Amino acid sequence: MASPRVRDLLEEAILEGDLKPGERLRAEALAQRFGTSRTPIREALLQLEAQGLVDVEPNRGAVVRTFDRDDLRDLYELRALLEPHAAALAATRISDDDVDRLEALCEHEDQIVANEAFHGIILEAAQSPRLLVAMRAATGIPRTFRSVFWHDEAQREESLMCHRRLVAAFRARDPHLAEAVMRMHILGAIAFLEETWPSR
Repeated sequence: MASPRVRDLLEEAILEGDLKPGERLRAEALAQRFGTSRTPIREALLQLEAQGLVDVEPNRGAVVRTFDRDDLRDLYELRALLEPHAAALAATRISDDDVDRLEALCEHEDQIVANEAFHGIILEAAQSPRLLVAMRAATGIPRTFRSVFWHDEAQREESLMCHRRLVAAFRARDPHLAEAVMRMHILGAIAFLEETWPSR
């Protein structure tokens, strides 16, 4: 199995909580789990270290990184810089079919899954390979926080409102509106983090 595929599988296992914060990642066990050799595992772990999801310790191997409030805030602040630009680019490049897909995702039953797909479509529509690479470093938000985010009724409604406004901005091909709404959307997530983290 190629290392990019291994990295994607490991990243998903970490973000979904299958591999727990603080858990030691042994190359041999992971190679057996994913049906590959240890070399792609080692390469994937180094890539995930660069992404901030794993700590690689000399002579001790890798450990799933434990996220704290500052880590999450840092990720969202990075997204607040990158994603509004992606939305502005997408507004002039997105296809009608993709706008229809975004609109349909606003009605999806599982908003955690739909939210990831929604933002992924916008990022792809921006058609900027460098932006894709930069955003990879800002997408490591654990499912535990995403679940809290989407199970809060007020926050869910606010986020869906932003998604619908983004759809309207894309239909109008308005980059300025798309950029402004995306910035408001991400800043809303930061505000929610600030309000809820101490009590969680």
